[in-house]
Amino acid sequence: MLPPVPNAKDTQNPHLGAALAGAAERIAPERVVQVWIFPPRQVGARETGLAVLVVAAEDEADARRTIWTLRYEAETGKGGKTTRTDALEEQGTVPPDRVDRIVDGVVRRLEAGSDAPDIRDTAGEPEAWRTLLDELGVSPAG
Repeated sequence: MLPPVPNAKDTQNPHLGAALAGAAERIAPERVVQVWIFPPRQVGARETGLAVLVVAAEDEADARRTIWTLRYEAETGKGGKTTRTDALEEQGTVPPDRVDRIVDGVVRRLEAGSDAPDIRDTAGEPEAWRTLLDELGVSPAG
């Protein structure tokens, strides 16, 4: 029996999408090689989420990758208004063959839990970035 086809609504996370869109103001989507998306966590009215961005060097001759973490926290108040805060932090630069190991370590240090990430290979393609934001439920600018 085939697994069920995921419903588009199941992949949407507008809080993460908005945080990623904001991160694009600091990191050009053309440099983002991969996005590791971890399932959001909900505790009461507060949702937290994590994505790890693997970013290529500006110099194309440099094969190293810079690891960035993007965390968001969204909380819905009594009046129904949601506030969100984002934190984008550079974690370090590594050779491409060490990315998986470094991301695992970053996730462990952030206590992100053991849920498997959804790894998106964007390969520095603006169209792949726009598709990712669209799937998360955010209309990308431009």
